[in-house]
Amino acid sequence: MVTSHYYQARELATAGAAAELQGTPVGQIVIRPNNSMSWRASIYLLLSLMIVSITVAVGFVLQGYWMILPFSMLELAIVCACIHYVVQRNFTQEVLMFSSETLVVEAGGRTPVFHRCWQRFFTKILVHPPKHPWYSAKVVLQHRDEQRELGRYLTDADKRKLIAELNRMVARANQQH
Repeated sequence: MVTSHYYQARELATAGAAAELQGTPVGQIVIRPNNSMSWRASIYLLLSLMIVSITVAVGFVLQGYWMILPFSMLELAIVCACIHYVVQRNFTQEVLMFSSETLVVEAGGRTPVFHRCWQRFFTKILVHPPKHPWYSAKVVLQHRDEQRELGRYLTDADKRKLIAELNRMVARANQQH
């Protein structure tokens, strides 16, 4: 999912919240994966699986097959870890903040694990065509010798939207410059 926000004149004073933005702040683009299931829905799924699994395990324990219980608990622990992993991956995001002179790139979950402040003049937006028809195109930011792929989890339609938003944001930043 790609969302963009263009700063209006009255927002420019607060838009510089990222102290690294030099020049006139233009806007930001936020890139997130498609979250098909919320955190709350994941908890409900996990609870329903736990209830069914524990009910079946207790039924077997009451019949004297006590060895089912540890394996049932192991299964629940693995399912819980897998659901936690998927939910954490779904809450990652990439934030691109544009100004007339700089581009701030942040990526991570609750806190950024990747953070760069690049001069816009030396930053290129590259779109690599897919190697095969069933693969997706790659959108890459390149600043001198460093590259960062954007939205590798996006669908083709979302990548086209991202490319269009990047072009609009750069055009607007060029007007501010």
